Amino acid sequence: MIRRTILLALTACVFAACQSKTDLGKPCTLIRRDPADSTGKHSIPLKNSEIRPGRDFISFGSTECDDLVCVRDSAQAVTADAGADALGYCSQSCVQTSTVGCPAADPADDSDPIKRLSCRALLLDETTLAAICQSDPTTCQKYFGDTKSPYFCARGAKPDAGI
Repeated sequence: MIRRTILLALTACVFAACQSKTDLGKPCTLIRRDPADSTGKHSIPLKNSEIRPGRDFISFGSTECDDLVCVRDSAQAVTADAGADALGYCSQSCVQTSTVGCPAADPADDSDPIKRLSCRALLLDETTLAAICQSDPTTCQKYFGDTKSPYFCARGAKPDAGI
């Protein structure tokens, strides 16, 4: 009986240790390539004045996020301070047909209709993104990096369609 209890306790500890932690939905600063850096290796924070309200925005390379992706969705309010750093939340690429979804770091966000994350297109539609990457791989790499899918975990139900 004692052996069985110890085995069950060890099994529970192993499963608890193997749970993956996520940073999805946690705040982050949107960044862009530093124009003063010719190597393209350094970035600087975007300012609120550089973000158009009502548009989805995705920033690659954010070290505040495990997957280096910071998103600001079209419904996210812009703060009044135009000179302040533009904030978003951590995201990751996803597969639209996956049943796993986009569970947030804070489980309470999953039941909040405003903060709930879903897998949706943030960049271009798949066909357009594939056409750009096929016809001009250099431009594709410059703007989208290794991302070949438009799907990311984000708030809101639909993309802004570039409007």
